[in-house]
Amino acid sequence: MSIRHRSFPLLQLLALALVLVSFVMSALVSRLVFERLPHLEDEVAYLYQAKIFAGGHLVIESPQPRRAYWQPFVVDYNGNRFGKYTPGWPALLAVGVVFGQPWAVNAFLAGITVALVYRLGREVFNAETGVIAGALTAFSPMALLLNATLMGHTAALCFTTLFLYAYWRMERGRQPLKWGIIAGAALGLVVINRPLTAIGVAAPFVIWSNIRLIKSFFQMVESESRRFVMEHLRPLIALGAVTVLISAAIPIFNYAATGDPTTNLYTLIWSYDQVGFGEGYGRNGHTLEKGIRHARFDLSLMAADLYGWQLGAITPELQQHLLTEGDYWPLVGLSWILLPFGLAIGWQRRWTWLLAAVPLALVVVHLAYWIGSQRYSTRYYFEGLTALSILSALPLAWLWRRIPDNLIRGLWGLGFFVFLLYILYTYTTPRISALYRFNQIGQPQIEAVQARRDGDRPVLVVVTGRDVRWRAFGSLMAVTSPYLDSEIVVAWDNLTPGVREQILARFPDRQVIEIDAAGNEATFRD
Repeated sequence: MSIRHRSFPLLQLLALALVLVSFVMSALVSRLVFERLPHLEDEVAYLYQAKIFAGGHLVIESPQPRRAYWQPFVVDYNGNRFGKYTPGWPALLAVGVVFGQPWAVNAFLAGITVALVYRLGREVFNAETGVIAGALTAFSPMALLLNATLMGHTAALCFTTLFLYAYWRMERGRQPLKWGIIAGAALGLVVINRPLTAIGVAAPFVIWSNIRLIKSFFQMVESESRRFVMEHLRPLIALGAVTVLISAAIPIFNYAATGDPTTNLYTLIWSYDQVGFGEGYGRNGHTLEKGIRHARFDLSLMAADLYGWQLGAITPELQQHLLTEGDYWPLVGLSWILLPFGLAIGWQRRWTWLLAAVPLALVVVHLAYWIGSQRYSTRYYFEGLTALSILSALPLAWLWRRIPDNLIRGLWGLGFFVFLLYILYTYTTPRISALYRFNQIGQPQIEAVQARRDGDRPVLVVVTGRDVRWRAFGSLMAVTSPYLDSEIVVAWDNLTPGVREQILARFPDRQVIEIDAAGNEATFRD
């Protein structure tokens, strides 16, 4: 398929509209489904660490008694408190925390991603491919779900797409050093957010770069050696150097947290939470067979979640399956159906295969991780969405470009948009709304505290109970500052002698509101 460079004002306007649609829909799902609150332990820890960064610190001193202010996936180690995750996403999320709107970070990055998908699809193939790929990305149920959360996958997808685009521009030979630096910055930001994902994204390009270098080296003559270094080596060296420089944020953060830059912070929560195979990896040891089984489970759901194309409807039984199961998706997903045609149309272009290699590499590298992911869609593979959308758009763009009549072409485009809206209504809405108040997280608990406040007086909520899970008061965790200076502070009295007294002594001027809790249940005292 040839690349055609000409003005496409209408398609550019459509691409801009898709950017706005992506932002608005992400904002709506964040507000209406997730209520702008973390619903997974991962999100709780991300938000907690983001608040620490927003306060100007890498870590904070563990508050005492530390179990009273415990939050899931937050570590107390040698007197320091911090989240277990790498610092990339919490640092970005901290920008939203500073402005009081953490949800807006992902919504903004979602729009940027759609714009980059359009540009990449347009430049590698044609403008029609770019617009259709942007539409598939904007309306993807996976994207709409994750864009509305406080998870780091949307940021990882955005920077993955920027890396792909910058690498493409670097290869074109115009200002390759500049684009090599941009590609390195983008890949480095993926590394400090999701390191294993970064390996999967980078692997195809590392392999291709080496093939390209070797091929160019043996084809050149002595007089071309300087040009070879300038055109081929310098951009790649810049890419690698910037990636490594930004990736250094991980050992720096680890050193600040534990005094050892090589510490795997995940293992401070669960000693088995490591990438690899054998004993000590996963709860009962991880094997390649388990990894393949998880991949098969996750791919079955991804076949539906990618674009919402499947045989059959989302029923209440399937919604329950999404909340409780992690095995095969009961229905047959069809979101992959355009990929073979895309590969067939673009098979002569190298970038067709580079794009196809990205999601494949993500599946392969995650075989080494001991658990799959389905609750928030198959998020381990989410960063392959850009590549999959562009390849899936190729056959649709091929058809669109061969319609000679502008009116029929317009009707075709309108029909495609109506189809996307139909999927939004019949699949995406019931699929994502199944997560409403998931893990018992929602605004009612916060509103109940506000209703009990005496004017503007700050509140201390004491949760009393011996065996209490985070879900019992996770909503209040979300509004509690790590610095314990927020309008609402929640503390857990686990009935250990002296704990309640220490909690109350720390906040002598706050109104005290009492909650009794057991397991995941919590009840306000009258």
